[in-house]
Amino acid sequence: MNNWEKCRKRFPNRTTITESEKEHLSIAFTDYFVATKNGQRFIFAALGEEVLWSPGPGNPWRFLDDNNEVSDEVLTARFLNKEYIDNLHPLKGTGQYQGKEVKYSVERFCWVYLNNRTVHIHSTSTSETPESPTDDDTARVEQLLERAETTVTSAIQKLQTVSRPASPAIQASSLPTPPVSKGKAPALIPP
Repeated sequence: MNNWEKCRKRFPNRTTITESEKEHLSIAFTDYFVATKNGQRFIFAALGEEVLWSPGPGNPWRFLDDNNEVSDEVLTARFLNKEYIDNLHPLKGTGQYQGKEVKYSVERFCWVYLNNRTVHIHSTSTSETPESPTDDDTARVEQLLERAETTVTSAIQKLQTVSRPASPAIQASSLPTPPVSKGKAPALIPP
């Protein structure tokens, strides 16, 4: 039994989580529950192999095993490229990249813009700020047109190889053989 399962057994008096308590959860938590003990509510959460607890919003998260406070670095340890994100919110996994709002996707293990497009940190497509939105749109349209042209050219080439007439020997052998009546030889296929 791992530490999280032991914690769940230790605190069987669970209750429904409130909206403000939900706001206190980190997107990096893999599981959580709220329990009461001696009339006090506590939130418990699993962060990898670690078990954390907090009395609720406005209070820090603590490690269950030694009661030490959990740092923002621990809460964001799984966020890749977090050093490039400005105004990083350790619980919500939100911030800004080059002035645009981003959020961390724990499912995809990457930063995404609010429209769910992947943030390409330090790639040429996002590291250079376009002069204007129309320049960015023009570049995207050009890329789409190039891809479409490549796809159409490839499709035409495939169709041409399929539709090219085969040699007469292949054509004759690919034709069906007419049915044979009893006592008669099969008919010859004309050239």
